[in-house]
Amino acid sequence: MDKRKLHYLKAFGFEYIQENKHIFQIDFNYQELNEKIRTCSLCHFSKLRKKSLINNDVKKAKIIVYQAYIDKEENESGEFFASKLKQDFLKLCKEHLNLEKEDIYASYMLKCFSNFKTDDNALKLCLPYFYNELNFVNSKIILCLGKEAFFSLGFDNFERYKGEWLHFGECFVMPTYDLEFLSKNPSLFVEFIEDIKKIKGRL
Repeated sequence: MDKRKLHYLKAFGFEYIQENKHIFQIDFNYQELNEKIRTCSLCHFSKLRKKSLINNDVKKAKIIVYQAYIDKEENESGEFFASKLKQDFLKLCKEHLNLEKEDIYASYMLKCFSNFKTDDNALKLCLPYFYNELNFVNSKIILCLGKEAFFSLGFDNFERYKGEWLHFGECFVMPTYDLEFLSKNPSLFVEFIEDIKKIKGRL
């Protein structure tokens, strides 16, 4: 039984018993999914949400960037990559991969601003949104920034797999350092750039 589908059903109010029964897929279109995210109140982090982050032109994305936490600037503006750290990241993507902002589908482990905190219940309720997003994005390349985001996908041993390509369902995922960590450990920046460059061969 696919635990991700079970969490997906539970997040939208369905109850299930852990036994071998047929689970029906809930059929949301992309607009309906975004509305569910925008109005979600399943965990206490929804109370910190000011504006929801919604991607446009989902079919045009060439890569998926998956991170752990929405930052303050994004929460206040409702725009992805609103902070200086993330604007600098976009410049790196342009320089090394020739990717514009609209070529990148951004997603987060937690869909609401959490002040850089998490808990297991919030994570279980948020992850189904990400799994469902993957149904709408043409790209199968996931750049996973940071340990927390990487572990949320069911992986472990970040240090061993950093910079390596791994299978994640029908996608390929590569973990590397998150932007906040890099800002505090600039000596790792060259290593981060080398990881970013590995994406070019898969575009």
